[in-house]
Amino acid sequence: MDTANDFRILIAERGALELEKALQNVKVQKRKELAGLAGKIKNELQVLKYSYMPPDELAKASESIVRTSEEILNALQKAEEDFNRKIAEYWLNYLISLPDLFKRGEIDKIGFAVRYFSGDVISASKISDKLWLCVVDCGKRFNVVTNSEKLANSESVVVSYLPPRKFGNVISEGMFVDATFEKKGELSFEEIKSMADKLGEVEAILYQILRG
Repeated sequence: MDTANDFRILIAERGALELEKALQNVKVQKRKELAGLAGKIKNELQVLKYSYMPPDELAKASESIVRTSEEILNALQKAEEDFNRKIAEYWLNYLISLPDLFKRGEIDKIGFAVRYFSGDVISASKISDKLWLCVVDCGKRFNVVTNSEKLANSESVVVSYLPPRKFGNVISEGMFVDATFEKKGELSFEEIKSMADKLGEVEAILYQILRG
């Protein structure tokens, strides 16, 4: 497999950089030690990037990254809750999910490199002329800012789990995809593939993230 150009590894690489930056500003003890662990993750990702392993071997080889990420995530539970912590937690959760993402096999779309959840909009409030803040129950809760009145007023929605973004004083934890599933929770890869033609906006954001 062409691991050097695999979207999951490329996103994880960018995530490790963003994690390092966020950890420099997170208010937590032993910050230098955590930054050192983030550097270790970067080095391990470089090994994966040029390994040319098949997906099932990548899943096993990434387990060390999972353990290191979990160690950092546990330490962050004592950190002050702010935007930097949210960024760090997102990327740590992405790194922890790498084995499952690799188990999707070879992928040809960047939109297949992230996680999606289905759930119900339990509240929607207007925060500007064109934006709504929605609270979505997918088994776990997401705050999602959208400019789509239709989706804000939907009962069942799909959330792409993306890095947190600020809209004024509000933080959005993902983006809606115009699709519905009769379930609450994370989507399977087969379900994600079934909505491949609706992932354009998600993919645009992911390419933007890769460009930095």
